[in-house]
Amino acid sequence: MPDGVDWQVEHIPDDDEVFMRAHRMFFRKGALQPGVFTPHDGGMSVDWEKYSSPEETRQRSRNPQDNAVISLPVSKIRGIGNLEVEHTPESLNRAHSEVFGLPDGEDLTEIRTLLLGASSLIIRL
Repeated sequence: MPDGVDWQVEHIPDDDEVFMRAHRMFFRKGALQPGVFTPHDGGMSVDWEKYSSPEETRQRSRNPQDNAVISLPVSKIRGIGNLEVEHTPESLNRAHSEVFGLPDGEDLTEIRTLLLGASSLIIRL
């Protein structure tokens, strides 16, 4: 890691929550759309509440004012299909974690809808 910080990977308990930024482009008439749940490079990036607050998650974006923050219970994520939540710390973000197992195609639409139902909007635009 560039700055020499090598955070230990930890198990995220089912009772914990993860935070995720939701860019304004994923809102339609004020309602969050399921397309916000999109994997990048194999996983969907989230921050573990143990090492981040919702506001810290928001501030990690280029334009914080363009992002809301949602919260997702880890147990509910793990209860959807084959989804898994893993701690994947980065040198500058100990809270960084990822949701793995999002499918492709039509199955992704169903999973996104279930994730949306499990999420709570905790910082609005």
